[in-house]
Amino acid sequence: MTTPFTLPAKDSQQGSVLLEALIAFLIFAMGLLGVIGLQATAINNTLDARYRSDAAFLANQIIAQIWADSLPDTTTVPTSYVVRPTYDCNPCTSTNGNLSTQAWVTQIQSGFLPGVTDVANQPIIAIVGNQVTITLKWQAPQGQQQAHNYVTKTEIQFN
Repeated sequence: MTTPFTLPAKDSQQGSVLLEALIAFLIFAMGLLGVIGLQATAINNTLDARYRSDAAFLANQIIAQIWADSLPDTTTVPTSYVVRPTYDCNPCTSTNGNLSTQAWVTQIQSGFLPGVTDVANQPIIAIVGNQVTITLKWQAPQGQQQAHNYVTKTEIQFN
């Protein structure tokens, strides 16, 4: 008569601790990769926000310059002021427009916004009466294909 073969109780669980440790390590590694991915996304979003903030600053800077450099209109009584048409440039480069817009574009190209050159992503200043529209474009350095843009429109009123 034959008796069935049975493993001793001690050997039936051999290696299960190693398997549990490997599974725990795998779960930990996946969580760590997820945290690294979140950190990379947060850094990209922070850079995008910085470029948008810089674009808003630069647009407000040239609007303030246009406002401060207004031209008196002596044909009206009392004298009123109008926006100087020399600020109008489409596209604005470091060689066209007036001296203020040239300096402004040079400041942009010096590193405020990435990807802005005299041949690509040039800013635009459009003036119709006292209404000024500023368009800024830039190319994010993180390898994104599409250019970003920031447009602000304001009407400059004089008292």
